[in-house]
Amino acid sequence: MGPAGAIGSLSFWGVWLILPILIDGSLAMVYLAARLSGRTPRLPITTPRTPPKGVWPRVTLLVPVYNSEGGLARCIDSLKSQTYPSHLLEILAIDNGSRDNSFRVFCEEQRRAWPGALHWLSTFHQGKTWALNVGIHYASGAYVFNIDSDMVLHPDAIANMVDAFERDDDLVCATGAVEIEPGAHGTGPMRLIHECEFQEYYFAFNVGRRFQARGSSLFTMAGAFSAFRREALLQTHLYDASTVGEDTFMTFEMHERFPGRRVGIVTTAVGYTEPIPSVRALYAQRTRWQRGQIEAIAAHPNLARRGIFHRGFSPVRTLVTDHTLAFPRVAWTFVMPALAFWGYSWVTVALAMVVLYAGYIVIEGFTWLTNALMVVPPARSRMLRGWWTIPLMPAYRYFVFWLRFAGVLTVLTEPHQWRTTDPITASRGELRRMFGRRPADQRAA
Repeated sequence: MGPAGAIGSLSFWGVWLILPILIDGSLAMVYLAARLSGRTPRLPITTPRTPPKGVWPRVTLLVPVYNSEGGLARCIDSLKSQTYPSHLLEILAIDNGSRDNSFRVFCEEQRRAWPGALHWLSTFHQGKTWALNVGIHYASGAYVFNIDSDMVLHPDAIANMVDAFERDDDLVCATGAVEIEPGAHGTGPMRLIHECEFQEYYFAFNVGRRFQARGSSLFTMAGAFSAFRREALLQTHLYDASTVGEDTFMTFEMHERFPGRRVGIVTTAVGYTEPIPSVRALYAQRTRWQRGQIEAIAAHPNLARRGIFHRGFSPVRTLVTDHTLAFPRVAWTFVMPALAFWGYSWVTVALAMVVLYAGYIVIEGFTWLTNALMVVPPARSRMLRGWWTIPLMPAYRYFVFWLRFAGVLTVLTEPHQWRTTDPITASRGELRRMFGRRPADQRAA
């Protein structure tokens, strides 16, 4: 092979293999270097001893309820067990059409003595957005928290969140750090997914979102656990029912309504969620997240017009970066096997795929090390025991990428809806519909 051929071959493989690894690897090294240099310190979960301004304010906790009998008691118990002064807590459980025994579970919780306020509200409209908006209008606290009914908060979560607000008047809203429950995991193949999910969540909130917040570019506050200044919420359009990503929509609202103020994250305010129960549920979740991002951008044209070099929050820059790095993954899936029919030997193709995967294992090693240097109890033990997920994480992220890619396609092909049918079930239903009609069509003919 001559010099020209060598340069051409290097360019070809560099675009599809080397460049993506270098880009993703450099990001992983930046995160690790920030931790090692102390710019992103480990933040242990501790209880604030005294209120920053001399007195703790009243807080309202909104808990949307929809067929939540399985987890509602644990959620409310975790709120009652907070180290924050109980008499300053107001819990509003807002039902939006439950058909199970959620109300009975609530009544059992209400019968237990507790110094705080615990109320049940109902709305005729189904949907989390309606429940949240009803709760906002009833809220009396200086700060309003949104907490999913299947969440369990760390005992210091509310105190640490309020402490962050009271110390920073520019902080207009913040997401808590959502983690997979350290002791919760499934069996068989789902055990592997749950361990990868645990690692993914911890890095996303304790590293990724912290970097976004420092650059005034936090893209999404967790809908499962976030907090707002009440007067700021009332200056927005509230939550919008036209999108499945109500959390991303509200994040965009805050960026747009309060330029110059902070949309942040409080990693010492921790909430725990159960791992995803099935692959179908994972598909529905990630598809909904991706669709919600696109819908939120479309609903905020002023933010969408910000260029990729805009200083601060630029949703287009986030999507361009995300999808530019995603493009090689599409190419790997379809182009790699085709190379064997374009003159490359199967050995060369296989070797390229091994090199690619090995490169991403190294990147995941850096990511896990960053997690290990950041993690604090009670997640520390599971994090350190989960080192064996490093070679699995590239496959997990590749799988999740295609679930997110499906979310882009659903925006173009399906009407707005909260629940999403996975491809296998949808295909099976379509085949049944097609073959079920065939005899009738033949008889009609």
